[in-house]
Amino acid sequence: MKILANFTLTKGNFTLDIDTTVSAGTVTAVLGPNGSGKSTLLRVLAGLQLIDSGEIVFGDRVVDAAPSIHVSPQDRCVGVVFQDYALFPHLSVAENIAFGPRSLGASKKEARNVARAQLESLGITELSARRPSQISGGQGQRVALARALATQPDVLLLDEPLAALDAQTRESVRTELERHIKAFTGCVVFVTHDPLDAMLLADRVIILENGSITQEGTPSELAARPATDYVATLMGVNLIRGYAHDGLLQVDGGGVLQISQRSLEGQVLAVLRPEAITLHLTQPQGSARNVWRGTIRALTPMHDRIRVSIDASPPVVATVTHASVAELKLSVGTSIWVSAKTLTIEAFTK
Repeated sequence: MKILANFTLTKGNFTLDIDTTVSAGTVTAVLGPNGSGKSTLLRVLAGLQLIDSGEIVFGDRVVDAAPSIHVSPQDRCVGVVFQDYALFPHLSVAENIAFGPRSLGASKKEARNVARAQLESLGITELSARRPSQISGGQGQRVALARALATQPDVLLLDEPLAALDAQTRESVRTELERHIKAFTGCVVFVTHDPLDAMLLADRVIILENGSITQEGTPSELAARPATDYVATLMGVNLIRGYAHDGLLQVDGGGVLQISQRSLEGQVLAVLRPEAITLHLTQPQGSARNVWRGTIRALTPMHDRIRVSIDASPPVVATVTHASVAELKLSVGTSIWVSAKTLTIEAFTK
């Protein structure tokens, strides 16, 4: 089964305009800035939000076709894990998981057996009799996933499934979540604001900006060729726009770079990875053919590296070691030389 989604939805001044396909057996992440329509897309797929035009097809079944067809959430074989998990506080963990099968007509015994199997699958049988208020955030996430899977859905939707967890818990739960969604044979769509979740969990990524899909592809495809500044920032690379001719890139806003793609002509985008940039206090005389001067605008710690934002033509972000920062005595306002080898700049047409 696959999902075909081609629709528009307008809420006030905001319009969500979607045209995409989600294949069974793949995990699709939806990323985008706040207010870009990520959660609205999930609500539409779940049947919780009506569309204004277009249609949504699950397999060979039309579940939405404005304005005449709208299949209710309980009738479209969808499992949903909400951001706050939305567990029923008055029910035990086992009863929460059994709720879905019961609502679809299963007997109490059948529903209890399904709940027991899901508890065992996720390794949380000891939580069976507890109420949601008596379990941790990580446990709540597992219970919410078990409840979503208990109805044997064709489509699994997850809205920020790890957002409510602290950093330490997130790592262990992400591993557990990956194991279960990778084994799921239907369509998986999850919304996240964390690119790391997308890189580790998703086979495919959809980027939403201002209600429209600006790019979609595998994580590696997006990292190699980001289409917008948002995607480049998300993937941690520098995106440079300009005009290419005979191996030279005239950068929009000023500056010239030499590129290895000599056959490119016209408007192009170029990707330069932060780790491919070298910083110098004096003008370098080495093999790098791209050398330009700038001023440090910001220094941001990130794990074992320092992210250095540089005002220059073109402006770039470099990543260097803590030792390099100390050795070069880098600080905000420091005048710096930037160098990058031609082969480290990947240019491509828009």
